[in-house]
Amino acid sequence: MPLTKANKCLGCTCMSAPFKTLSTEELIQINRNRVEINFKKGETIVKEGALAGHIAYVKSGLVKVCRTHSNEELVLALESRGKLLGLHAIFNQNIYNYSVYACEDISVCLHDINAISSFIKSNCNFGSEIMRHLSDEILFSHERMESLALKQLHGRFADILLCLSLRIYKRKSFKIPLSKKDLAGVTRMSQESLSRVIKEFTKDKIIEFKGNQITILDYDKVRHLSQVG
Repeated sequence: MPLTKANKCLGCTCMSAPFKTLSTEELIQINRNRVEINFKKGETIVKEGALAGHIAYVKSGLVKVCRTHSNEELVLALESRGKLLGLHAIFNQNIYNYSVYACEDISVCLHDINAISSFIKSNCNFGSEIMRHLSDEILFSHERMESLALKQLHGRFADILLCLSLRIYKRKSFKIPLSKKDLAGVTRMSQESLSRVIKEFTKDKIIEFKGNQITILDYDKVRHLSQVG
């Protein structure tokens, strides 16, 4: 049965943990303060430094979270379905501290930031889950910075393979909507270096890479390369 405007949040099949703590009445109120928007590949969902009016919830598709300095882009994370983005703005003078771009055609729910802030204050379970969400985000960013700063090329590529397989797509074979230029940017290496690493991983039968389809053939080897860096 199609969902009506009033109960769409109630019937959501991809509801994130914080929203599962809300009552029926609270979900109806949340629904009144949200819009669902489709973004095309390359479009900006959140702009670093802009005043924050919404918290973005990724319903489907892959997004790229970035910060920029002197026109150079640093990819903080790749995120997909179930991710809440822009939460830091609630505690940072309503300013977004990163940008978010669509890596493919995606669907996003934009929740009014004041409504989310109000529920954080009035519903301790909701607030606790939001803090857990932010804590997980901070821990992941620490691991990401460790990977970029301390690991060699093979370790960085192994990390992104594990991220895509275990965190994003949750399977060993997946098709990524990223060009090699994009993938090189995520791993902070040149396209030439990336091509060389992919060739070595393929030759050693660690992965199979055809077009944009990646299949991990040897998880143990990928984990080992991730650990040794």
